[in-house]
Amino acid sequence: MENDNLEPIDPRTAQKLYLDHKETQSMEWTVRGHRYRTNHFVRWCDENSIDNMNDLTGRHVHEYRLWRKEDGDLNTVSLQTQMCAIRVFLRW
Repeated sequence: MENDNLEPIDPRTAQKLYLDHKETQSMEWTVRGHRYRTNHFVRWCDENSIDNMNDLTGRHVHEYRLWRKEDGDLNTVSLQTQMCAIRVFLRW
């Protein structure tokens, strides 16, 4: 498996490191927006017993998308904005 060489990292720690990085290159309001959007993802991971970011799959991301749309009662544009932030977070 290609993730075998990666060190485990829980979603909350990954979020903290990501936001710390964002703070070095972004305005405060941008960081606040990313914190707000990634908080939902971290909560979803907690509720779904995902404790290692390396174990995430495309299916998990799709399930999160469906959950977020329903949980937040989001319209298409808002959901797209939410998912864009999650994509940036996961790529980081």
